[in-house]
Amino acid sequence: MNFSVVLFIDTEPKITGAQRSIYGFPLLERHFRVFASLGASQVTVIDPSDIGERETIFKRFEDIWFQELKKVNWLRVNDPTDSWLTGNDECILLLDGHHLYDERVLKAMINNGPNKKVIDTSSINPCRLLFADLNLLQNLTVNWSDSESLWSAVEGLSERSCSVFDLSIMNPYIVDLRRNISAWWVILDSDKKILTAEMFLIDAAQKGTLDFPAEFIHPPLENRVTKWISKKAVTPNQITTVTVLLAFLGTGLMALGFLASGLMLAFLVGILDGVDGKLARTTVRCTRFGDKYEHILDVVYELTWYWAIGWMLSQNGTLTGPFIFSGTITIFYLLDKMATGIFKSRRGIELFDYAPIDRFFRRIGARRNINVLLLLGGLVIGMTEELFIFVAIWTFFTAIFHWKRSLWLLYKSRLNGKLEMPI
Repeated sequence: MNFSVVLFIDTEPKITGAQRSIYGFPLLERHFRVFASLGASQVTVIDPSDIGERETIFKRFEDIWFQELKKVNWLRVNDPTDSWLTGNDECILLLDGHHLYDERVLKAMINNGPNKKVIDTSSINPCRLLFADLNLLQNLTVNWSDSESLWSAVEGLSERSCSVFDLSIMNPYIVDLRRNISAWWVILDSDKKILTAEMFLIDAAQKGTLDFPAEFIHPPLENRVTKWISKKAVTPNQITTVTVLLAFLGTGLMALGFLASGLMLAFLVGILDGVDGKLARTTVRCTRFGDKYEHILDVVYELTWYWAIGWMLSQNGTLTGPFIFSGTITIFYLLDKMATGIFKSRRGIELFDYAPIDRFFRRIGARRNINVLLLLGGLVIGMTEELFIFVAIWTFFTAIFHWKRSLWLLYKSRLNGKLEMPI
């Protein structure tokens, strides 16, 4: 849907980059990034910051976002409303610039069509988020003086002229994150609220239904690194590139017999692999390229680890047994991905997150982080080859489990003539 945005910052406290910054950049810039990622044709800012700060924001604002966001207008509150009620055949999303919204709420508003206002029955504060067509906005701005007069008029609208979107009853499940997160919003009127917003953002960047290390060991480290890096001139794709280079360095070390160093790098890679995604989501820099770049190389470098260990255990190729186990891990690792991929494409949900048994098995099944911990344990107790064999066997059983679950659940859905909901 073709839409533009009007962002009101004409009420106190004024938003300034020096005073209000979330994960390393000004709140106003965050708004621009979010609107650009949602496909807004233009943004109009009512009562903008001073020229100096405006130039700072534009210097920091990456070219990729300007390619998406074609135009930014900067208007004063006493400019006529015709300046932002353009007369184009499009809808306008209006919001208070001091409010930060869960992106799912903005997407839902846009996807459900115009003439809807957001309410939150769980909060005493008004949400101040409206998606409207030009006819409704012209009626609302007849007595325009500032944004307060507009929001007062919005509160007085009947459901006949503007329907209500209740944020508190929004579906909390997020397929890509494999978890439930209630829709949220924050009024950013203090430094304490900034910390609250950052807490919401980092929590919303955390995937659910993970293996044991990724769920219980990595997150505190990932969150600290993400917070630190967000203040630097570092992009998520650069973190991914560093992660990949470290992963292949680990491959080389393992192949040369430096197994302890290689496995420690593999453990570090597991942490950094979570950092790039969190950095992308918290700083609104998710790209299709970054997603494909990461997930394709994940598969490649992980498999090279098992072949490098096989090479080391084979005494530089003189023994064939270790290669058999390397091949077993490779084949059933790929078959496992095929099973879960087919289920997701048919059902629109991860098999890992379908039922309690699937979530439990996700924690312990043969995955990169689990395998690295097993191999590190084997190294400590002097049973590297035995644990490598166990990883091969466990990868086999993991693939069999997921194939049985995938085929059975898909068969049940087809037999019943409908798709069952996850438990």
